[in-house]
Amino acid sequence: MAALPLVLISPWTAFYSQPAEYFRPVEHELQEFGWKKRSLLGKLFGKKSVLSIHDMIDKWDLDNSVIVKFLGDEFYLFSFPLESDFIKVWSHGTVFAEGLCLAVRRWCPGLELDSKSMSYTQMWMKLPDLDRCYWTNEVLSMMASSAGQPIAIDTSSSDEARVCIEVDVNEPLVTGVHVDDGEGGFWQSFRYEIPGLCFHCGRIGHKREYCPHPRRRNKQTYGSHNLAPRREHGLRPLRYFSWHRPDAGWVKLNFDGSFKGRTGRAGGGGLLRDAQGSFIAAFATPLDTSNSLMAEIGALEGGLRLALKLNVERIFIEGDSKITIEMLNGKREATGEEEKSLMTHIRELLQGFQEVTARHEFREANRPADHLANIATQAHEPMEWHPHPPHSLLPFLHHDQFSRVVPRLVL
Repeated sequence: MAALPLVLISPWTAFYSQPAEYFRPVEHELQEFGWKKRSLLGKLFGKKSVLSIHDMIDKWDLDNSVIVKFLGDEFYLFSFPLESDFIKVWSHGTVFAEGLCLAVRRWCPGLELDSKSMSYTQMWMKLPDLDRCYWTNEVLSMMASSAGQPIAIDTSSSDEARVCIEVDVNEPLVTGVHVDDGEGGFWQSFRYEIPGLCFHCGRIGHKREYCPHPRRRNKQTYGSHNLAPRREHGLRPLRYFSWHRPDAGWVKLNFDGSFKGRTGRAGGGGLLRDAQGSFIAAFATPLDTSNSLMAEIGALEGGLRLALKLNVERIFIEGDSKITIEMLNGKREATGEEEKSLMTHIRELLQGFQEVTARHEFREANRPADHLANIATQAHEPMEWHPHPPHSLLPFLHHDQFSRVVPRLVL
């Protein structure tokens, strides 16, 4: 594919397309193709080079245009009209060329432009000699999670499975994982599709002779056996989900209900967060029901009561129960008497807000609420946390704060 021209429009804005088009995008034009959902923050690292951001973008081999906004200090914002281009670049990972590397991560409002914000990057790794009986989405994700956050899976090759992961570049790469197969287990090694690695500390971005770490902090041994040649993707039908902050002036309520058939216990949980993704409050309430749908509706009701108690005016409701969200939006009628009664009460609660919007989201983007619902099924009385979250919720909040993605197999 021929290289697409990069046309500089101003000192900080560019449009990268074929054929070249001269215009300066304004925010409403960007919103027309959903740029907020398909944007990546990038930063160039490495030594000075004759290569430019133009050369690095060429390596993405895009099917359409990309809007590039220079943010200063080698930070760039990339916005993609095509979702397929966005996924290609997101799963492609860090671009390396002649001492330069271009790291990208998903953009979200309020993201600070510092090195810490770019400490995560994506890369593909191979799992050599892994028996095909383990080539399932769940098992591969579980193995890969020991090295980083799984993003995409490729099983198109007949000899090696591959997983795209997001890793912290400040930490040494993991060389493998011990797999317990019930018969003594085995060691599964990892090989990373990156052009270089410090064989002293196990980190990317520098060579051994320039390693700033005098001592290796772990016992892993690094060498060329940890590297693998890069090849094109053959992705399984995965979609990627992450939690998104609400707009300014809004508060997001994530809720979830749970019913445990084995114990007969039910509960609902949820939390409130603001436009910066900061924690406001959370709850976990045991519920007297033997119906999972009623647990979902009960969790929604509990979240609305908590929001009104804290004087929330504009509320964005998000849950992974499609039926509950459809009933809330008037697209489905409640059937049982209990459902009708509780939904009537919920509509009365909604009158206490200035503005309300509700959207269904998959469980992968609703994990903190799922965690709170599980807590509720084991609780004997209602619990609330404000202004500080429970300790067990912190990893989920950290995950969402940085818009880390979670893969889901969607057929």
